[in-house]
Amino acid sequence: MMYNTAMAQNKVNTVSIHASEFVSPESRLYYLDGDDLYWREKAVKTFVAQVPEEWRDFNLKRLPSNWNAEMLEEAVSAVSPIPGIPVAVVAGGIAVSAPKKKSVKGKESKVESSGADSGRWGRITAESDVSVLICEGSIPASAKKSFVAIDCSKPPVSVLSALAKECVKPASIDFRAANLLIQYTDGNAMSICTEAKKLSDYVGVGGEITVNDVEALVGDNTEHGIYELSNALADRDKPRAEELKDRFIAKGMEYTQLFRLLINQYRKLLHAALSPMSDAELASAMGIKEIAVSINRRTARKYSKANLKSVLDLLVNAEFDYRRGVCSDETAFSTAFAAILTI
Repeated sequence: MMYNTAMAQNKVNTVSIHASEFVSPESRLYYLDGDDLYWREKAVKTFVAQVPEEWRDFNLKRLPSNWNAEMLEEAVSAVSPIPGIPVAVVAGGIAVSAPKKKSVKGKESKVESSGADSGRWGRITAESDVSVLICEGSIPASAKKSFVAIDCSKPPVSVLSALAKECVKPASIDFRAANLLIQYTDGNAMSICTEAKKLSDYVGVGGEITVNDVEALVGDNTEHGIYELSNALADRDKPRAEELKDRFIAKGMEYTQLFRLLINQYRKLLHAALSPMSDAELASAMGIKEIAVSINRRTARKYSKANLKSVLDLLVNAEFDYRRGVCSDETAFSTAFAAILTI
């Protein structure tokens, strides 16, 4: 998907625009798509801003998470008490809720009311002066085509880099430092803003944030996650290891990337286990922090040296299998992942 001021078609064939480009409502019907809380909050604030603050008690309608078509239709039928002041409806909460399983009885009820709901959605999407933003909840496919999707997923690095530069003001940030900040925060916009404020306060007004500043003040979320994952594997804690693996995948990491990270981590574990150097000496030789060596040695002690080598060989061979087409990257990783838990 291209992120620019021109709207694009999304995967369900509705018009889509990224939240970073949503600067003012140009259409009437919108829904949020994606789970990045920063971009979801930004989209809602932009949508709500069309109603002057002094009139929001009258002209801004907020529906709860359990809203239905009847409630939405009633809200859309509202008339502004003040000529020229727009009416806007926000349906559902900003945060993404976990999907709820529906009972068979609930499904039957939905089928029975589908005809009435179809009529309501027709009236909701019909010409009106009332704007609608659906933050959560279902929209029928027939009605969804009338909505513009506001994409609240993780945007390209260029967008995140611009966000970092904006958030550090009145300081500035070197482009290499901005890229490292994005890497360390795994592209999470909320974390970028939080860490950017910390960095800005550190260098002061007019100061420039460098790579050294980011390395010193910002924790590497990805590196920390890999430490946690290798530790859970070493503990043979399958539920925790599965949770951490799924968290990486949910953030958009490919199995090929996860292979590389784990292979590099187990090489560090093996090196830490075999080296006679002190933590400080090994940290200097490997170009990493001393605390990282200390953590790696604690994890490495949960294996014998032979088993550490076996895990590393297992990962390297599994990666080679998918690269030569024996199986998919997901199958190769899942098979190796299960095997590591038994070593």
